[in-house]
Amino acid sequence: MQKATHQLTKQHNSRLILRMIYEQQDISRADIARETNLTRTTVSSIVADLMNEGLVLETGLGPSIGGKPPRLLRLAEDARQLLCLDLSASYFRGALINLRGEMSQRVDVAVDGRTAAAALALVHDLISQLLAQTTTPILGIGIGTPGLVDGACGIVLDAVNLGWHDLPLRSLLEEQYGLPVYVGNDSHVAALASYSFDPHDTDNLVLIKAGRGIGAGIVLNGQLFVGDGFGAGEIGHVTVVENGELCSCGNRGCLETVASIRGILQQMATQTGQPAPTWEEVLTAAQQGDSVAQAVLHQAGAHMGTAVAHLIGILNTRQIVIAGQMSRAGAPFMAGLHTAVNQRVLPAMAAGTQISYTTLGDDVVLMGASALVLKQQLGVI
Repeated sequence: MQKATHQLTKQHNSRLILRMIYEQQDISRADIARETNLTRTTVSSIVADLMNEGLVLETGLGPSIGGKPPRLLRLAEDARQLLCLDLSASYFRGALINLRGEMSQRVDVAVDGRTAAAALALVHDLISQLLAQTTTPILGIGIGTPGLVDGACGIVLDAVNLGWHDLPLRSLLEEQYGLPVYVGNDSHVAALASYSFDPHDTDNLVLIKAGRGIGAGIVLNGQLFVGDGFGAGEIGHVTVVENGELCSCGNRGCLETVASIRGILQQMATQTGQPAPTWEEVLTAAQQGDSVAQAVLHQAGAHMGTAVAHLIGILNTRQIVIAGQMSRAGAPFMAGLHTAVNQRVLPAMAAGTQISYTTLGDDVVLMGASALVLKQQLGVI
């Protein structure tokens, strides 16, 4: 028991020190000891271990404050690679990412309607292609997948579009590749990406990932909140239009029917009397001042704002982030969203909430998968 307690304490201190080096960069052992209240002996011992593992390196001398100049430490960002997968779209996407979130290799493979075992085989193919391109040891594999996911057990409980039900994805991949594997819902890990890499300083946020479907991820006090049944943030099938269009889930007027890309394209066809355009055509038309495209995007934003208003009222998070393909919808969509929020939330709460597009673009799920590995393996996020 005493040995186990000592090991846990050392692991805790090691993560604490590594997180400080990760956050501060170019920091001395003495500064670490002051900030953490650990003894200099403890700090020096753990730093020596981290350097032996190749995770930390010395970068030079810092300014002297009367004695010998201190040696500065920083993260060896290229010492490990993270193998990250995004399984949420019509292409499975993979990337090798370093400890600072910088991508070095990418691979995309078309799903082409594959489901069940065939979709799983595609995951293996993607991993094999990326492993062949590694240049440093792999710290772990991070995966963002659609559906209900028990992240603690690494089980995809239900991913309808992929035909996965109670799939023990983590154990299957760990057995195959001998690497730590972490699995999360794509919207949930995207929220972790925004928390970790988007330029805002907050411990609480909601990210709404909107494209052909809509889902949200919630970070509270720096931790992902997934809900008792792992479905926190499933706002795509919340009704926002009474007696609206029939949704694929069987209900009517769901948010996905009016604020997803599919809903927007259908509305464009209805408004113009022409065949449905592509998403790129809608974006181009709106940017060029087309009044119909701008009005449709504005209305979609207003429907999204109805859902966002409820999130603000319940959670009072002051950071709402829009990600996915809808993050390219520009000013009309955001204007409609703000208008609806202002009409449905206490003015003080609306004024105190920042709503923005993610800066991570199409990489938000891949970056979330990398954050998942960094959080679990090193404790730096």
